[in-house]
Amino acid sequence: MSFHWGWVIPAGLAVAVVLAGSVSSRTRRRGSRRAVQVANTDALTGLSRYRLLARRHRRNAAVMGVASGVLVIATVMLSARPVRSESVPPEIENRDIMLCLDVSGSMAEYNRSVIEQYAELVGGFEGQRVGLTIFNASAVTVFPLTTDYHFVTDEFERFRQTFAERGIDTLGGTLEGEGSSLVPDGIASCALGFPEEAGERSRSIIVATDNEVEGSTLLSMPEVTTFIADRTIQVYAIFPLFEYEDPDRPDVAEIRALASTTDGAFFPLEDTSATARILRAIERTEVARLDAEPQLVEYATPAVWLAVAALALLALVGAAWRARL
Repeated sequence: MSFHWGWVIPAGLAVAVVLAGSVSSRTRRRGSRRAVQVANTDALTGLSRYRLLARRHRRNAAVMGVASGVLVIATVMLSARPVRSESVPPEIENRDIMLCLDVSGSMAEYNRSVIEQYAELVGGFEGQRVGLTIFNASAVTVFPLTTDYHFVTDEFERFRQTFAERGIDTLGGTLEGEGSSLVPDGIASCALGFPEEAGERSRSIIVATDNEVEGSTLLSMPEVTTFIADRTIQVYAIFPLFEYEDPDRPDVAEIRALASTTDGAFFPLEDTSATARILRAIERTEVARLDAEPQLVEYATPAVWLAVAALALLALVGAAWRARL
């Protein structure tokens, strides 16, 4: 056991000793000034009842003194914040997940719901790296792959407010090209967000788009599908398709083919089970543990001194009650 603020112990004990000495000295001086000499008390002090009460008083006073001292020591120790240090090698799962969001005008009414699903997905992650890329006429990486889920959650909240207030996100960089909703190029940009590195990593793209392309794209969807399949990336597509719409439309079939060819899955936006099913599918992918550099972790360990303080307080209260104080 060590102490986070070790300097508190000598400082606190020194203050306690000075205060105790001051109080004791003042009490003795006050007692000597108020003392009254009484003659012929031998008969009283010789009584067995008197001696019994005197012994009880001295015993209670001793218990109260010791309990007060122990309580002060325990309080000082707790103030110094006792901690236990341990070197922990963190384990990071080697799954990389890129969230890919179409922020074109046709997706404006859906993106708030999509962001909520993304936030729910991240809430189920444990150690996976996650990134976010948005696209319209051009693609922008909002944040690269990271395990800082607090930061990711804050970014989702910012996007949620943007979609609620303006309906369409016009963040700088998404309107740099000609046309709108250039889906193949946007998905290819998301795929390029995965780093080229040694070792086997499970890589997944979760893309939300209505695939309403307006303008010329650099790549066709079949070319993007081949590119992604060659890089062993699974695509999980969230599409704003509703029950009354034709599921075999070309725009739907194209995204569905992308997902199936890459061993991913296709989910209508209104599918309330999509989040849980995507999580289960990602968890089934091959994964290994990557041992990162060991980190020194400190754990608060106040239990012992809390117990000591509690016992000392109980003894002090009990002795005071017996002394009728």
